[in-house]
Amino acid sequence: ADRFDASVEALPEIRREALERAGRGLLSTVRGRTGGTGKVQSWQELHMGSRGGYAAVRPKAGTFYRGYAAGYVTNAIENGHRTRSGGRAAGKHMYLRSQADAVRLQNAARDEIVRCLAERLED
Repeated sequence: ADRFDASVEALPEIRREALERAGRGLLSTVRGRTGGTGKVQSWQELHMGSRGGYAAVRPKAGTFYRGYAAGYVTNAIENGHRTRSGGRAAGKHMYLRSQADAVRLQNAARDEIVRCLAERLED
């Protein structure tokens, strides 16, 4: 019973660490799929939920490029946008193409959480 109680108390920190590792992996994936010279890549960041219950990759808040928020520019790059000449720039879909990696990283985090809890119960 004591080991179980200790495991329950340790769960939030175990979960946060596993999700942070998964989030860093996803951030690397999204940045790799962004391409370019690194400006847009540098706008992407890892965001952890306030209680460590999730990890997300998203544009940095409060970051601007030529008067436009980084999130606005990232969205235009992700989904495509009109050009000045009246044409349309195709989207890169760096977030969309990262979904399979997100699922893989999420599953790895789940397995790590289960393994850590099992180790604590066995000790």
